[in-house]
Amino acid sequence: MTDGTTTTDARPFSILFVCTGNICRSALGAQLLTARLDEAGVTAGGHLIRVTSAGTGMEPELVMPAEVIEQSRRFGGDPSGHVPRQLDRDIVADADLILTATRAHRSDVARLLPRASRVTFTVPQFARLVAETEPAEDLWALVAEVAAERGLVPPPENADDDDIEDPYRRSTETYERVGEQIRGFIDTIASRLAQSGDRR
Repeated sequence: MTDGTTTTDARPFSILFVCTGNICRSALGAQLLTARLDEAGVTAGGHLIRVTSAGTGMEPELVMPAEVIEQSRRFGGDPSGHVPRQLDRDIVADADLILTATRAHRSDVARLLPRASRVTFTVPQFARLVAETEPAEDLWALVAEVAAERGLVPPPENADDDDIEDPYRRSTETYERVGEQIRGFIDTIASRLAQSGDRR
């Protein structure tokens, strides 16, 4: 997130989205959250907020499907210039909050860097937990409080509800359904982040 009013050289609060190819779920989530936080004028204790994405199985020839590009624009995101990248340990280590498409991706992150598991959630899981968490003094504290809620807030009856299905190369209806789900989760997450961040 760009903030021209911030003069600090301190490390920004970094949010990382993860899926498989980094062209559908993680790309859309990152683009929508960037847009929502920019609209709200939110910073993290006066620091920049950086939202990025990566994939566990990125391939160089992959590009965002037209359906996802259209959804991003329709929901207020900016898909221009998106370049998929492969997730690695350094990318994980740089993140303060990691939001994955599925529980399998969450495990992939933990295998790369076990200590990152404390700040790693699936997107539906984080949206569910943060909705039950009071605003915190800053975003780092909010993530810690959400992590503490993991054992207190009951999991969904269907464990698959903490995953987002992969729409890649599937029907238009699947793209639309998944896009709407992601938009709903991101709206919840952005609202809660804004309550614990600072306004420019």
